[in-house]
Amino acid sequence: MISYSLARESLHAHRMRTFLTTLGVVIGVFIISLILIVSSGLRQGVTNQISALNNNIVIVRGSGANTTGMEAFSPLSISPITVLTGRDTNTLAKTAGVSEVAPMMFLNGQISSSTGDYKEITTVATSANFPTVFGLQLESGSWFANDETSKPWVILGDKLAQGLLGTTDPTGQVVTIKGQNFTVIGVLKPVNQPISLAGVDVDKAAFISMQNGLQFSGGVEQIGQIAVQAKDSKGLSSLEKNISATLAKNHTDDSEFTVKSGRDAVGALSGWLDTITIAALIFASVSLIVGGIGIMNIMLVSVTERIHEIGIRKAVGATRRHILNQFLVEALLITLYGGIIGLALAYIAGFLITLEFSLPLMFNWWIFAIGLGVPLAVGLLFGLWPAARAAKQDPIVALKQL
Repeated sequence: MISYSLARESLHAHRMRTFLTTLGVVIGVFIISLILIVSSGLRQGVTNQISALNNNIVIVRGSGANTTGMEAFSPLSISPITVLTGRDTNTLAKTAGVSEVAPMMFLNGQISSSTGDYKEITTVATSANFPTVFGLQLESGSWFANDETSKPWVILGDKLAQGLLGTTDPTGQVVTIKGQNFTVIGVLKPVNQPISLAGVDVDKAAFISMQNGLQFSGGVEQIGQIAVQAKDSKGLSSLEKNISATLAKNHTDDSEFTVKSGRDAVGALSGWLDTITIAALIFASVSLIVGGIGIMNIMLVSVTERIHEIGIRKAVGATRRHILNQFLVEALLITLYGGIIGLALAYIAGFLITLEFSLPLMFNWWIFAIGLGVPLAVGLLFGLWPAARAAKQDPIVALKQL
């Protein structure tokens, strides 16, 4: 208790120095905690999708020339190089155990209206089964039917409709997709899933029929993904094998496509997130190490400045352990303050990020443990040497110092 009081008084006596020393720890803890908060939110967001879909979905993707298994199910990577075709879609629709099939062709480009335009929007060419497979509902209007695929109709995501046309009910208005006019016939209800098994942020995407999509690809089907809805989630593993065997008949090499259940896709996504998170944490840890070096440096300066004080304390009965504890507690307090402030700032920033991208804000115990435990470990590691140096001071020599 005495060591804590003395350490606290010393830090308060040098507020500016304490603040600048703590700042390095704050930055390091902030970056590390924010990475963990956002990555946890991303992972939980996709897991929630699987639960909402009753774990009865299988995703088929073409394996691009430079796309590995984990990267193939990265939320940021859908290879433009694909060998999946309409023949595969038709074959899968006839496979035993399959309820619905929704092919997806991803087209990037500009979407314009009379009130504004967006240059980088994904337009998904798909089938009438798409909303059924992904459990989507319409806010207004309707989805095109199987016999209406030749009509120039488009369905917009909720955020795209608001940003492009200023309303969630723009039915009947005309938008231009890559130079072609389309009439808006519906707007999807917001799903708040920026990373989706659909391979696109549904709220910010446009949806047209596959037949209309072919006019942008020169009549060549470039299906990036096929979503398959199973009749029964209990037989999902068998269905995956059936799908792989069925597609193998249409392709000379089964490495041209990847088949995963929705839950396995989440597992692949988790692996991708883990890799990104670990890499980011390694770089973020550098700032904590720099902060630790700063703590050690300032503590050494503090020991030099307070040698006379150390001599007086030893003269009145303080032991080496007492001196060691005093300076070690001082270093730990600096890092604890930095950890608390950094963690608080990370959650404020995390709240704003999750709010903007519609992700769940995670309050996992291990985020708090890392956010506070790591800086305390840094304080212990980098504060031990200065504290030991202070404890070793000869009281007679120390008392002679002015």
